[in-house]
Amino acid sequence: MLYILNSIHLRFIVIAIALGLSACGSEDSAAPATGASAITFNGLWTGITEENITAIIEVPTFLLFDQDTVYILREDEAQIGTYEVAENGLIDLDTDVYSYANPDTDNNFFIGVDSTQNLTLSALIVTEEDMVINYNTATRAGRSTLALDTGQTASITTSTVAGAWKTTNSTMQISSAGIFSGWDANTSCQWEGRLSSLNSTLLRLNIERENCTEFNINGTQNAEGIAFIDGDSILHFLALDNNDFLWMQFTEEGTTAAAAP
Repeated sequence: MLYILNSIHLRFIVIAIALGLSACGSEDSAAPATGASAITFNGLWTGITEENITAIIEVPTFLLFDQDTVYILREDEAQIGTYEVAENGLIDLDTDVYSYANPDTDNNFFIGVDSTQNLTLSALIVTEEDMVINYNTATRAGRSTLALDTGQTASITTSTVAGAWKTTNSTMQISSAGIFSGWDANTSCQWEGRLSSLNSTLLRLNIERENCTEFNINGTQNAEGIAFIDGDSILHFLALDNNDFLWMQFTEEGTTAAAAP
């Protein structure tokens, strides 16, 4: 009788071990085959967009992921929207196009107005540091080749950006508390506001502007956005106000502006 009980006990242990191994195998087989869904979409990407309308043009391009929002920044327009991962592993970008009426390329100040044009793009993260994007509509087609900006300032704080900043015709001072004030000597455009902590690579931006040709907002109202420093040590301000978008770029006093990506 003891032998029979021991045999039954041993058989139970073998079955239990087999079930345990089977469960582990099932869990492994459920893991993503490519690992693409495990990629976190964040950070700043820079590169070139080639677009074919009536002729092929090349446009320096920045792409920034901020939570569920994507910013595509170009010298001729901005594209802002949302994104999601498609079943085929590509990233679908659903953006609105913000057209620049009077781009200030001397100072790298750009004001975009929502053109009501929607542009859908398809992105592929080829490696952890390489991305390509295609788009094709009835009126335009293009491809962006981008690389992760591994030099983007991390652990950014208001103390990081404190000091004097400039463009060709403007100057701006930022205190260690994140309060800033700037003006353009040619146009008398003035802006002020405050930067505060957001995450390790971005600061929260609140900005007022007055006496400017576009994007004037002051008094009890202010525009909200984000700020960051890219791998070339350029400080970027991005802000939205209803249907208007603001993009400003600054270099530190005593430095020379880097070439476009």
